[in-house]
Amino acid sequence: MSISVQKPVIVALLIVGCCSLTFLTIDKAMAQGSEIHIKNNDAEKNKLEVITNINLQNISKAGLLKVVGVINGEDFVKNIPLDKLKDSTKKLKVTFSMDKDNDINIAHKPDEFFVCAYHVENPSNIKSVYFDKQNNDVTVDNFDCNEGDIQSTSSPTESSLFKAKSQVYNKTATYYNMHSKPKVISFATLADSENTTNTKSTDQISYNLKQEEKTKNAKDDNTNKPVNVKIIVPMEDKKNAKKIKIMTMLKGQVKSEIVDVQKEFDKIGGYTIERTFAFDRNTDLGPIQIGDRFHTCVIGKELYPPEGSECEKRLIKNLDKPNPLAAR
Repeated sequence: MSISVQKPVIVALLIVGCCSLTFLTIDKAMAQGSEIHIKNNDAEKNKLEVITNINLQNISKAGLLKVVGVINGEDFVKNIPLDKLKDSTKKLKVTFSMDKDNDINIAHKPDEFFVCAYHVENPSNIKSVYFDKQNNDVTVDNFDCNEGDIQSTSSPTESSLFKAKSQVYNKTATYYNMHSKPKVISFATLADSENTTNTKSTDQISYNLKQEEKTKNAKDDNTNKPVNVKIIVPMEDKKNAKKIKIMTMLKGQVKSEIVDVQKEFDKIGGYTIERTFAFDRNTDLGPIQIGDRFHTCVIGKELYPPEGSECEKRLIKNLDKPNPLAAR
């Protein structure tokens, strides 16, 4: 999603909630401060609030931050342009505000939630999987995530992103570097350094290697195929539950489904609910890759106690088959 800024002193922030769109602005005076607090128009004393403190000390003021959260059965996306901020700005405080009571859940302490932020330095030049593969320059963009518990329903709960000690990005980058495919080595020029009597055999070897690599890529890394996440929800301890919502986020994309629990029990003849969500491989943050982190939350009034919202996370380990995650 791109953001258009028409006036030099105004930054438009798009907030996508579950039911409405809200636009916020940061004026020029605020953009010059060392700390900026961003609130949506729903911020009221009778609302459930989560404040996310984003450390900007090691983030360049280029591009945008895409902040994604799942809280109390609602999903939020905030695209925050960074190029209007002064270099002296060290922190963003982003407030997520929502109803304490909705159709899915009544917020309690310690319901779980998560917030992630992705730094996109050049939003107008997001590369597709195909483009990156041809140039062998796929990289892991900087991001951070925080899964936490609601600390209070009467005062804000605070979380932090991009803290110096956070290992979220490092775990993804390490896994990607260990398990992603190595760069293709071409032997097309070997014939130039061999005697002409060996040219035919060398060309044949080069051809065979290229064909094998082409076949392997087509089989293992089909860029037209979505990336699947399989969520497993054990409900043996909540046989009387009526309705739950399963929400999953991968690389800024949020998928969800509301499940009629009793009908599902009758359908499957058991008490373990499963849902598979298909995510587009190419996203507005770049291609989904091995090592990308995904989160899921299962929310429902009857799940409390202990928690009306339970969340888990895991790394993507397969691009061509479902990535399982048990959420309770």
